[in-house]
Amino acid sequence: MKKYTYKDSGVNLQNTETLSGLLFSGLQSPNFSNFAGIFEHPVLPEYYFAGTTDGIGTKIIPLLERGLYRTIALDLAAMNLNDLICTGAKPLFFLDYLATNVLNPNEVSNFIKELNSVLRLYNCALIGGETSELGDFIKKGLFDVAGFAVGLVKKANYISKENVHEGDVVIALKSSGVHSNGFSLVRKLFNDGLLSEDEFLKTLEPTVIYVNEILELCDRGLVTGLANITGGGILSNLERTIPDGLCARLNQDVLPEIDVFEALKRNVGADEMLRTFNMGAGFCVITRPENVEKVLEITKRYSPFVFGAVEKSYDGTKAAF
Repeated sequence: MKKYTYKDSGVNLQNTETLSGLLFSGLQSPNFSNFAGIFEHPVLPEYYFAGTTDGIGTKIIPLLERGLYRTIALDLAAMNLNDLICTGAKPLFFLDYLATNVLNPNEVSNFIKELNSVLRLYNCALIGGETSELGDFIKKGLFDVAGFAVGLVKKANYISKENVHEGDVVIALKSSGVHSNGFSLVRKLFNDGLLSEDEFLKTLEPTVIYVNEILELCDRGLVTGLANITGGGILSNLERTIPDGLCARLNQDVLPEIDVFEALKRNVGADEMLRTFNMGAGFCVITRPENVEKVLEITKRYSPFVFGAVEKSYDGTKAAF
């Protein structure tokens, strides 16, 4: 039986890696591998500004088809705010960009109202945005959205990979499922008749927003590293928060069983699953061993589990099963 890959759906991760290499060598920015960009300004010398931008990819297509504007808003907020908090930054404000074929005022206003409602739950203000009608570019009946979030963190509280040390413990917070990554592959499987309608609907669950609990951990000094598990899977995202010379060694057997991933596994190889999806680990917290119980208690609503530990790396690998 054929095993599908992300490339079969038109997405080539090798191109992404090539682009990343070109940008890394060309821009030489210290922000390049961070989940959020960091900027300092003399007007606030004790703080870093943090900024992110992201969208929700092709998941927006089935959400629009079903009129699920609340889910679009939740996903857009999650994809930005979950990255922002990896620096320890508290969200300040958010802007959105919406591109549509022909402006449908009711549809767009429904989405904007939902986005504003979601952001208020995380003390983040929606302060503006832009809407463009791109009839020659966006398909009729669809729109696409991107978000831009800005936050603030004291320099003394900034979460960076230099905080992570040998012996630290990796704790994973459970995802709601696919979240907002790998949807070109998910949609291809559904369109090819390899996922049932019920299985496909389960992939549309909103992305979990971990903001409030993670910021509580940061405020209480219980965090050495944070990783939002999005595109590229667990290993490629977790290694972004591990310093040279160390490796996050993970136990794959403790990943939770989630129905939607079991359905996808029928048609996608094991290695491709790990490269594409979060596999039930939506966010990772790295902490000192003595703080494990406190972290598990504060994040209990996300069914947290001890995922692994930070060890010495003898071959340059930063995250592995």
